[in-house]
Amino acid sequence: MKSPNNNQQQKIEKLIKTLGIDLEFTGREIAEILWLSLKRQELIPTKKSTKTQTNIDNQNKKKPNIHPNSPPHTPKKITSTPHPKTPQKTTLIYLDIRDNTKQKIDTQKNLPLRIPDAPSIPKPLEFAKALQPLMQKVNSPKKTTLDEIETVNQTAKSGICIPILKSEPEPWLDLVLVIDKYKSMTLWQHTIKELKQLLKNYGIFREVKICRLYPQELAAIQKQKYTQKNQKNSDKILLTAGIGKQKTFPKTQELIDRTGRRLILIVSDCIAPFWHDGSILSTLREWGEYQPLAILQMLPDWMWRRTGLRIGSSVQLQNLVPGNSNKNLIIKEFLLWRNLLLEQGIKIPILTLQPELAKVWSQMLIGKPEALVSGFLLPNELHLKSENLPENKIEKLNPEKRVHRFRMNASPIARKLASLLSAAPMICLPVVRIIQAKLLSQALPIHTAEVFLGGLLKPTQEITPDTNSELVEYKFVDEKIRNILLKSAPVSDSQKVFDAVSQYLKEHFGKSMKEFVALLKLPTNTEETVPAFAEIGFNILKELGGDYTAFVENLETGGIFFPSDIEVFKYEYKTPKVNQKGEIIKEDINSARYFKESLREKVELEMVYIPGGTFTMGSPENEEDSEDDERPQHQVTVPSFFMGKYPVTQGQWKAIATRTDIKVERDLDPEPSYFKPYESIDRWQRPVEQVNWNQAVEFCKRLSKLTGRKYRLPSEAEWEYACRAGTSTPFYFGETITPELANYNGNDTYGDGPKGEDRNQTTPVGKFPPNAFGLYDMHGNVYEWCADDRYNNYVGAPTDGSARINSNKNSNKNSIKVLRGGSWIIYPWRCRSASRSYCISDEADNFYIGFRLVSFPPRTFE
Repeated sequence: MKSPNNNQQQKIEKLIKTLGIDLEFTGREIAEILWLSLKRQELIPTKKSTKTQTNIDNQNKKKPNIHPNSPPHTPKKITSTPHPKTPQKTTLIYLDIRDNTKQKIDTQKNLPLRIPDAPSIPKPLEFAKALQPLMQKVNSPKKTTLDEIETVNQTAKSGICIPILKSEPEPWLDLVLVIDKYKSMTLWQHTIKELKQLLKNYGIFREVKICRLYPQELAAIQKQKYTQKNQKNSDKILLTAGIGKQKTFPKTQELIDRTGRRLILIVSDCIAPFWHDGSILSTLREWGEYQPLAILQMLPDWMWRRTGLRIGSSVQLQNLVPGNSNKNLIIKEFLLWRNLLLEQGIKIPILTLQPELAKVWSQMLIGKPEALVSGFLLPNELHLKSENLPENKIEKLNPEKRVHRFRMNASPIARKLASLLSAAPMICLPVVRIIQAKLLSQALPIHTAEVFLGGLLKPTQEITPDTNSELVEYKFVDEKIRNILLKSAPVSDSQKVFDAVSQYLKEHFGKSMKEFVALLKLPTNTEETVPAFAEIGFNILKELGGDYTAFVENLETGGIFFPSDIEVFKYEYKTPKVNQKGEIIKEDINSARYFKESLREKVELEMVYIPGGTFTMGSPENEEDSEDDERPQHQVTVPSFFMGKYPVTQGQWKAIATRTDIKVERDLDPEPSYFKPYESIDRWQRPVEQVNWNQAVEFCKRLSKLTGRKYRLPSEAEWEYACRAGTSTPFYFGETITPELANYNGNDTYGDGPKGEDRNQTTPVGKFPPNAFGLYDMHGNVYEWCADDRYNNYVGAPTDGSARINSNKNSNKNSIKVLRGGSWIIYPWRCRSASRSYCISDEADNFYIGFRLVSFPPRTFE
């Protein structure tokens, strides 16, 4: 026989299973519901009552304390820190926009992935606590239950068993949640979904009914779709309830409850035409005649005067009777006066999802005289001409004035959120929620509204009522706005925001009931897409099995088909990481794939596969010795490509320079380098130098002609992306560099790094450890030519990885070209990943300038 404790435990386990699986609640939400349920029990009347409704005023005089000093305790998970033998590999995650674009997924290039979603209402328990005053218990007029104690007493007295019944306690109020369905409300789809779940399942109300309010342009569609006849609602608005075949079209009067036990809460931003032209006023007057009515405003208070609420006067409202109708509310203060008659105006309290405002409103609703709520006094009717509608003047503002206007009006949290989004790799609502959860936990939907409607952002596609707002990418109206906001961003660069989003997904993967669909893409997929917003580890994908395991295998093999005439090689190597003093603190074991190009007997060119991705190009202002030409930092998406494992050597140069049979435009000196036989070092393994830009281009053209594959100089973006290899530090080793890790002027230092050997010459390629992509000598040895022309900064720079060429100049004659990587003769700060140098394209007497080749995948997944 099972003990009572076991039975109770089984019931609790069954409840948790129901809440978690059927209702998709998280562990934290389940704990909060159980806690609230216990608190509700404290409110159940213990005295017998023959009335159908308890005196709420008396209940208010003595209330149990339901505000604990600490939240409900949930056990902490104890996890061990893994110590992998090899570093965790990752792949990028993209927003899945197919639902909005109606595209079919190409399973050869993309793979859908359900990833953890962050909540729109970050602290639902706080909002539920704010509504606690409404959690009154009253005796049901219809439901009864056996009064066991009274039945026993009467039976003992009379000797006859006569059941004594009593009214069953039930929540005080019903709730009708009326959701505005105008197109501007699509931004809040996710928030409203969470709000409905919260109000339905936290046990605050006896019953929660959902209705929808459609504007005129959608009313006709709804009527036609459901063939509703004899609809007598206003032509300007349409009220619906239910969904699908159960959808009904109730009259607005059907929501009225003359007993006063029904609350109507309109969820709206008050932007729809029926707010501006007064079409909804008669409905508001009807609903507020006999029962409480309020607007849950999605926008912050400083925006209310730009909505349809502008037709009324801003007031402070007071209530002295629990559950009083709006008609009987008391106006205590006019905050903004319009010429309205008090006795004829429509009084509407306004609240938001901010718990502190919701709490005051709840207290006002139960009749606490000290609770004053912001609201509006609206006219009974309105005849507003179209020319009197508010004009949107923000379109005429330049970027500086837009940002100034936003900062003057927005709250501190909204200003901080805007700065965070300026550093985000891409902006969409799911990513915004994750950024808030990870970096700005105090942010609420109202702060999101301030940013998205503050004149800074614009959607990349048209928003309609049918648009899934979760899949819409937003961009700044002007890129200058991003640059202005970045200066005050609480994080130094986009990589930190990217890492924060990725860390959130890692922490919550497989543990959250709330998810949204994203896409995994093969690195060789070069189709136009939105930027990646996070990354995910291979180990997590492998645990999912099936297609995800196959996807990882494709990634691990480079995700590319090499031509059958080329042998593919794989090599492993160690990439050191240093601390601030330049001391090696760990070595990551990596691997890469490459192919060899035979130039002549015993002379080969090794080309390493570089997977495509998105990175932050340039340096932050706080990077030591950084320069203005390395800014503004910006996101660049680079398609996959091949890059030379080393700079072109003297031996490789001679192999092609002597091939006059494949000459394209100019002759090449087979032995141009300054460093020839010197100190018994194999000169043919030294990087070639004293080669100008035009000669390097000739080398590329000859090699392309010889092999049938396209070779060229890298763009700046390709070079920096390949150099960084996923890092955001000044060097791919870390925050500093040492002469043991690269060939540069060791008499100088960077940061807290040490001095060391100054070699005063080039060194054979591959002498120093490579980066995570397997590329050697990216820092120091010789400068490397890039394809780009010189520009003073990155304003207007390409974001697709292509070279930036000045169309007004002849790029092949006496133009100034970009150099990257530093050299054996230069200071360490010039060897940084982001550092840029320049030289005239036909200048050939520099014994510290060489070059490196890039090529492209001959065939990708198609």
